[in-house]
Amino acid sequence: MRTGRRALLGLAAVLPLPAAAGAARRDPAELVVPAPPGSGPDRWARGIAPFLERAWPRQPLVVRNRPGRSGMEAAGELAAAPPRRSLLVLTTPVMLARAVESGEASPVARLSPLAALVEEPALLVAAPGGPGDLDALRNGTRTSPIATPPPGTGAHVTGLRLAERAGLPILPFPSATAARQAAAAGHVVAAVLTVPDAIGLLRDNRLVALGIAASRRSALLPEVPTLREAGLELLGATRRGFALGPGTEPEWRSWLTDGLARLAGDPDLESFCAENGQVPRFLGPEAWAGLLTRQEEELRRRWQEAPWLPRRT
Repeated sequence: MRTGRRALLGLAAVLPLPAAAGAARRDPAELVVPAPPGSGPDRWARGIAPFLERAWPRQPLVVRNRPGRSGMEAAGELAAAPPRRSLLVLTTPVMLARAVESGEASPVARLSPLAALVEEPALLVAAPGGPGDLDALRNGTRTSPIATPPPGTGAHVTGLRLAERAGLPILPFPSATAARQAAAAGHVVAAVLTVPDAIGLLRDNRLVALGIAASRRSALLPEVPTLREAGLELLGATRRGFALGPGTEPEWRSWLTDGLARLAGDPDLESFCAENGQVPRFLGPEAWAGLLTRQEEELRRRWQEAPWLPRRT
């Protein structure tokens, strides 16, 4: 059951207060959402905000939308601003892909990655009555493409790897919704989607999952094998986390990190994520920065070898 905002804020009062937090209520911190109101990143940020206030006692949050180029506008604004108490909601790999496409400086180098909190694994799905597993998909016609969400998203990047390793053509759609509908209607042989984008139709038996691009089976879909079990070494996911501007005070940064580490093991957060097809998966500053760097390197290599969008002239 989803925990309400009022209940979460009430429960926050009973959590132990780190010494760094102090006894007084802090001034509000800004949670910058690099997307318009009502978008997927905005809904996620507003849904997770009560949990963040629970993890960071006496640190109220103010959500501010700063849309533009899948996060690049907000990242540039935060990187250029004087040090302040602001957190950027960072969704990867899409923000990195936009930097690569536009030839801009790395957002990883301009910002200070704080932590990743949530993972959305990618999976391969098909309509009921379609290919029943990866082998059937491989042995079927290779002229019918596999749908993916728009270029640069986690599911699309996973689809690019699938195309390389399984020799299956992919077709990016304008949105995850369009890719999902095409797969459910049988207009494409299958689709690569994140679990949140597929789980509603999986629960309604309008899609079947052929495999999940994870190192182990998901507790949300325990009957779905990993693609590794089917003989395909393929991992892929969208991750949601946070970054700070340069010059953020080290004490506050450390306090935020400790709170997120505790929050990742909170049963209420786990229930909230399960309802939405997500998995709590904490990565601290070093691990988060390392993952972002590796992803960006892969995307820049791919862009040089085979751009996923027409190059600008």
